[in-house]
Amino acid sequence: MSAPIVVGIDGSAHAWRALDWAADRAVRRRLPLLLVHGSRALADDGPIPPDALRRLVAEREDLLAEARQYALKLHPDLEIRTRLVPVDPGRALVEESEHADLVAVGSRGLGGFEGLLFGSVGLHTAAHARCPVLVVSRSAPYPADAPTEIVVGVEGRPGEDAVVEWAFAEAAARDARVLALHAVGGEFGSPRRRVIEDMELSEALAGMRERYPDVRIDQLVSERTPSRALVEASQNAAMVVVGARQRRGPVGMALGRVNHAVLHHAHSPVAIVPTGD
Repeated sequence: MSAPIVVGIDGSAHAWRALDWAADRAVRRRLPLLLVHGSRALADDGPIPPDALRRLVAEREDLLAEARQYALKLHPDLEIRTRLVPVDPGRALVEESEHADLVAVGSRGLGGFEGLLFGSVGLHTAAHARCPVLVVSRSAPYPADAPTEIVVGVEGRPGEDAVVEWAFAEAAARDARVLALHAVGGEFGSPRRRVIEDMELSEALAGMRERYPDVRIDQLVSERTPSRALVEASQNAAMVVVGARQRRGPVGMALGRVNHAVLHHAHSPVAIVPTGD
C-alpha cells in the first residue's frame, strides 16, 4: 500500500483548509488520505466516566466522518481512511509520520489565540515529524485558486538536494514554476558579489533542470534576510518549501530562526522537508 498523506483533523477552520490541500495533493500524486484525530481525553484509563467517554468518542468519530465526506464531495474517487487516537494530537501526527508521504496540519487549532499565528500542535509536528510537513493557515487560498509558483529556499548547505528535489516534484505535479530563492541579508558588498551568488545558485539547480525539463525555473538572489525574503515571496506563491535538519531535539533546534519566522508569517502554505542530520 502506498504511504498515505496524513491530515490532522480537529474541527478548526485551519484544519479544514489543510484538508483541502492534502486532498488535492493526494489526487495529484494518486495517494490515499488518512484523517487523524488525537486527544488524550479519549483514553479509557482517564478521569472521564465511561458513558461520557462513549459520547465523546462518538462525537469525534462523527467529526472524522464529516471531514471524510467533505473530501469525498470534492474528490469522489479518493481513498480515505480515518483514525481516532487516544494521545496528544501532536504525538499522534508524529507517530503517523513514520509511515507517511506527507503530514498536513493547520497552522492553528481550536482554542488558539488570534494573536498566536502558529499553534503548538503544528509547531510540534513540524519540528518532529519524520516526513515532510505541510502547514496551512485558514487564510491560504484553495488549491485550485493558488498561484502557479513554488518558492524554495536555497541556503547551499549539505543535504539540501532533498529539499530542492521535493519542490521540483511538487511543481511538476501542479504544473507550476519554481522560484529558487537565495538570501544573504546584508552580506552583499558589490554587484560582482551578487553575480557570484547567482552562479552558485545556478550550479545548485543544474541537476534539477535535467530531471525536470518541463518545469520553468526562476532564481533570485536577495539582499534581504532569508526570513523576510521568503515571507515576501510567499505573497505570490502556491507554497514555500524550506528544509530542516531531521532530529528529535528541542523544537527551536529542529527548525531554526528562519523556519520559525516563515511558519508564523508566510501568506501561503509552508512545506518543511527533512534534510537529515
